[in-house]
Amino acid sequence: MMYKQEEVFIQGESTIAATMTTPHDGQSPFPAIILIGGTGGLDRDGNGTGFKSNLYKDLAEWLTTQGFITLRFDKRGIGKSGGNRNSVGLTGLVDDVTAVVRYLKSRDHISQDILLLGHSEGCIVATLAAERESVSGLILLSGAGVALKTSMQEQAHALLDEVKRTKGIKGKLLRVSLNEKSVIGKQQKLFERVTATDQDTMRIQLMKFPAKWLREHLAFTDESLRERLVQLHIPTLAMTGDRDVQTDAHHLDELDALHAEQIEVQKIKDMDHMLKHFDGEMSILDVKKQYRSQLRQPLHPELQHQLHEWLERHNRTS
Repeated sequence: MMYKQEEVFIQGESTIAATMTTPHDGQSPFPAIILIGGTGGLDRDGNGTGFKSNLYKDLAEWLTTQGFITLRFDKRGIGKSGGNRNSVGLTGLVDDVTAVVRYLKSRDHISQDILLLGHSEGCIVATLAAERESVSGLILLSGAGVALKTSMQEQAHALLDEVKRTKGIKGKLLRVSLNEKSVIGKQQKLFERVTATDQDTMRIQLMKFPAKWLREHLAFTDESLRERLVQLHIPTLAMTGDRDVQTDAHHLDELDALHAEQIEVQKIKDMDHMLKHFDGEMSILDVKKQYRSQLRQPLHPELQHQLHEWLERHNRTS
């Protein structure tokens, strides 16, 4: 083991439970990276009910071998963190990251060189948190400058396109239940319902739904998020895989087109949303099966290479 690991509890609006890994070699104070996970009920390691990817654990431990202290944490109402996962909004998620940044700034063995690494929805949270609490850089994986509404709409259209292309009896059955009205219409109705209420949660088909969370996300567009990244004026590395069915890699072109010299953009060939190597056919219908089949795979080698190179450059200039 190339690092030491400790569990810490940070006081935000509620208690934030986290794992901090510190390199064994090197002199303190160390630079630090805070990992910010994506949507859903995954814990600090990237695991949830019936799904054990260890994605954030693997990423944190690899980053520690690069000479960084890393901190990964359970989101509100998940794992050992306090609070309610259904009633926390996007603002609350951002509040928690700013509390974590302030905590790291208060620790003697950590330098003021603190980076935020966001994955998926974590890219949005990291962008907004960097406006509120100064950090020295951003690493945005699978979601830089893309609003949640855009990702949801693109996934819905990709699903319909795949259903239309599916042959045989399977295709016929899918087309009965998954059509424009049931997919796009239902999604539009959801957007309208959460916008029309000021409640934190609402019932959708008897299930509790985080209305505040989605409502706060709907206030942001791709353009407004990209503009924020430019205005932050901090070193930013944005990477998405060209096999990502949850975030289209073409959004990196839109970010690149802004010609902001502090923002570096990298498309990773044959990388999917879980930051693993994948060269099969892209399918949104079978994506969960695909992720489960890759659980023991390492992080994509090209992702590691690009991260290593960028962090080396960051260390030289910071």
